[in-house]
Amino acid sequence: MKITDIIGNNNPKEKSVAMSGKDTVVGVNAQFTGNIMFSQNLKISGTVKGNIDSNDDNDAQVVIDQSGVVEGDVTAPVVILKGEVNGNVHSTNKIVIDASALITGNVYYDILEMHGGATVNGSLIRNMGKTAGLLEKKIEKDDKSDKSTGFLQSIDKQEK
Repeated sequence: MKITDIIGNNNPKEKSVAMSGKDTVVGVNAQFTGNIMFSQNLKISGTVKGNIDSNDDNDAQVVIDQSGVVEGDVTAPVVILKGEVNGNVHSTNKIVIDASALITGNVYYDILEMHGGATVNGSLIRNMGKTAGLLEKKIEKDDKSDKSTGFLQSIDKQEK
């Protein structure tokens, strides 16, 4: 096995997310169970069952390859998704969702780049300078205080 098999090939698109010697990699055949706290760059080509969170590093970046699967929440300033995430994705800077990505959960972003063919089974929620935790609490509070069951039903009630 070559090192390029583990961290990627020399494809020009891959160079924008190139890994250095100090970065963390979960390889194609690896399965990690537990939460990951990282700084700088994290590349996931295998399976992670747990939450992924970056330290207070504004340049931290997580890349989930096409073969990568995460079963948990992902939080980082920059998130590049090509694989699968079963959980919420939080970014304080930018999220890139590739055409091959599958997300089952909400996506919280400031800048969103989404390619055609990507699948998001959840909501796309713009942070607008707010933290994701506060947004979730606001959404839950709004859901509890809203007695109507939906927009269309509220229109029907007005017509009667």
